Amino acid sequence: MRIFYDTEFIDDGKTIDLISIGMVREDGRELYAVSSEFNQTAVRQNPWLMENVWSSLPIRKNQPGYRGIDRLDLDHPDVRPRAQIANLVEDFILTTPDPQLWAYYSAYDHVALAQLWGPMINLPRGIPMQSDDLVTEAKRLGLRPIDLPQQADGLHNALADARHNLVRARFLDQIAAQQ
Repeated sequence: MRIFYDTEFIDDGKTIDLISIGMVREDGRELYAVSSEFNQTAVRQNPWLMENVWSSLPIRKNQPGYRGIDRLDLDHPDVRPRAQIANLVEDFILTTPDPQLWAYYSAYDHVALAQLWGPMINLPRGIPMQSDDLVTEAKRLGLRPIDLPQQADGLHNALADARHNLVRARFLDQIAAQQ
């Protein structure tokens, strides 16, 4: 069964630091988690992440009249330590019959996912060692990424993006069936 997923992460050219992960199986089961351990200062120093990702996270805003900066809401049920996220993702994947991982421009997503367990050699048995790519499938079918259904809202929220990856895959399935 295909699992569509997306990650949001900090990429400094040396490290991919997971911010959040969203996963959706073809049968509708979902998983969403936000790391309690990502470098919030690095996000604040990255205008793209602040504009596109920060607002989709569970944020604890300062009360009016108090100074300081908004912070990740560590008490929110979606916010978890990386080790707990790794366990949740492992269970999600391994309870999926014949799991196949799919993402949109999947290369960095797969690294962010795999690094939940540390180096690649630590990837748990049964977790796919690669992710299939929706863009590559579109190209195989003679399409460009712009030809795929566009996401109306929730862009850069990992769960909303994973849900939309399922929409893209179903669109590609229809094209493949017509060929």
